[in-house]
Amino acid sequence: MDPIYLAHLSSTSVLIPLVLGIIYRKRLDKTFNILFILLVIGGLTDIISFLFTINRINSWPIVNFYFIVQFSLLSVIFYIESKTRMRKFLFLLLFSFSVGNYFFYQTPYRFNSYTSYTGALVMLFYSLIYLYDLLHDLPTERIQDIPMLWIVFAFLFYYGGTLFVFLTNNLLLESNLDIHRANWILHNMLNVMKNVFLSIALWKHYKQIRSHG
Repeated sequence: MDPIYLAHLSSTSVLIPLVLGIIYRKRLDKTFNILFILLVIGGLTDIISFLFTINRINSWPIVNFYFIVQFSLLSVIFYIESKTRMRKFLFLLLFSFSVGNYFFYQTPYRFNSYTSYTGALVMLFYSLIYLYDLLHDLPTERIQDIPMLWIVFAFLFYYGGTLFVFLTNNLLLESNLDIHRANWILHNMLNVMKNVFLSIALWKHYKQIRSHG
C-alpha cells in the first residue's frame, strides 16, 4: 500500500470508534465517555495539525499538548477501572513531568519525546497490570466479552509499537531515510489497529449494557 494512502487511512480510522461512540453516546458509562472525549480531541488534533502543516505553521505545540491530554485521560480511565493509590500517584507524576517538559525543557515548539516515551511506558505498565489482574481474577469465562480488555489490547499494541518507533525515529532519519519511512508506515498500521480494537471495545460495551436491559 502507498505510504500516503496508509497515512490517510491511519488518520481517518479514528472515525470508526468515533462514529460508534456517537451512536452509543447515551449508553456509555464513565469510562467510555472519557474514551469518547479522547477520540473527539484526537480527531480535532489531527485536523488542526494537518491545517497547520499545509500552511507551514509549527504544529508541535498542538501535538505536544495532545500528548498531555491523552496520557492524562487514559490514566483516569485506568484509575476508574482499578481505583488504586499507586495509579493515582503515577498519574500525578506523569502529568507534572509532562507539563514541566512542555513549558520548560523541550518546550512546545519541538517534539516532546520525553513525554512520549514516559507516557508510553506508563500506559504499557497500566495495561499489563490490568491484564494480569483480569487473568488472575477471571470474573467471567468469556473474558473476550469484557470491553476493557479490548482497550488494553489497543494500548499494548499501539504503545508497545510506537515506543520503538519514536525511540528510533531520529536515529533512522539521520542514517537511513527509507527505513525511517518504513518506521512511520509501521506507526500508521499500529494506529489503525488501535482504532479497530477501540471500536470493538465500544461495540462490546454497548452489547453488555443492552443485555442488562
